[in-house]
Amino acid sequence: MTTKRIHILTHPLGANYGGIMQAYALQQALRKMGYEPVTLDIPFDRRSPLRRWAKSRLLALKHIPYDQSKRAERTVLQHTARFVEQHITLSPPLRSDTKLREYYRQQPAHAYIVGSDQVWRQAFVPMLDDYFFRFIPETDDVRRIAYAASFGVDPVDIAPERTALYSDLLSRFVAISVREHSAVPILEQRFGALAQWVLDPTMLLTREEYIDLLGLRVEPSSEVFAYMLTDTPHKEELAQQVAEAQHTTCRLFSPWRHWTARGESLEACILPPVEAWLEGILNARCVVTDSFHGVAFSLIFGKPFVAIVNNHRGGCSRFDSLIKTFGLESQQEGAYELVSSPQLYDVEAIAQTMTQHRADSMDFLQNALK
Repeated sequence: MTTKRIHILTHPLGANYGGIMQAYALQQALRKMGYEPVTLDIPFDRRSPLRRWAKSRLLALKHIPYDQSKRAERTVLQHTARFVEQHITLSPPLRSDTKLREYYRQQPAHAYIVGSDQVWRQAFVPMLDDYFFRFIPETDDVRRIAYAASFGVDPVDIAPERTALYSDLLSRFVAISVREHSAVPILEQRFGALAQWVLDPTMLLTREEYIDLLGLRVEPSSEVFAYMLTDTPHKEELAQQVAEAQHTTCRLFSPWRHWTARGESLEACILPPVEAWLEGILNARCVVTDSFHGVAFSLIFGKPFVAIVNNHRGGCSRFDSLIKTFGLESQQEGAYELVSSPQLYDVEAIAQTMTQHRADSMDFLQNALK
């Protein structure tokens, strides 16, 4: 097969800044290697992506009638949708298994890649069989690859009765890599599959590449940038304490907080541009966040950070992998919530470690695609 096209399965790209950026970065890495990446536009189900996402965070837009939900979705996601349209190559919408299989037959590809952000988490992915490439006939020679795939939670939430099927499907992969170190033994012990740990796709690009490719403004600030996926008084208080300790102010960036109050105007719920989020981290004095990708971009941009992780909800392994990979265990504090110290780490040492892991991760991709 002579085509250089690569098809990618990942989360739907609508509301999640980190999810959008990992999809963007993986495409950029593949383009640098001479391939033509296409991310498949696959919804997890037929409900509005906006409503699914809001429900997952226990937020409700109950003041918006159902028949207006599509308009609401377009309004709220206008900036993130613009970023995806401008920077990420998507397939036509594939709204069913039938459409996915038709697209597979009609659009030949050199390889299919699944990854990265929690693509093997059953609770998030009702079409989970497709994310193990069940739709690809067993005898077809298209290359099946997992790049930085993530189960998302500990313990893995895949039903035991699916183990045999997924073990068989994984045996057809030419290469498997995972984002969390803990996933390596899980794949071997439960599914009989050998896997390699690699960097999250966002770390395949450098600080300078993000600035140049996206035209980010470098305007250093003395503020603490608090990026919260789930905003709570406790987290806001912690961010304020970090700012006060550094004799500065705190800027809260929690786009979803408006949705918790009924009666808010639709315009108040509009998500800020992706570039504004990146610039917030890039220019901050310090970052406080409960987001994996908030930590990832803090490391990419060389910023001190405080990572808030609820140990009782599972999913800590993705944060643990980052902390251990870059030798930041000494900065961990807390029991119920894993909180890292806002002390400035050795930025140069982190950059060197990331450069080495970036090279290893790119080697994984190159070898898998040969």
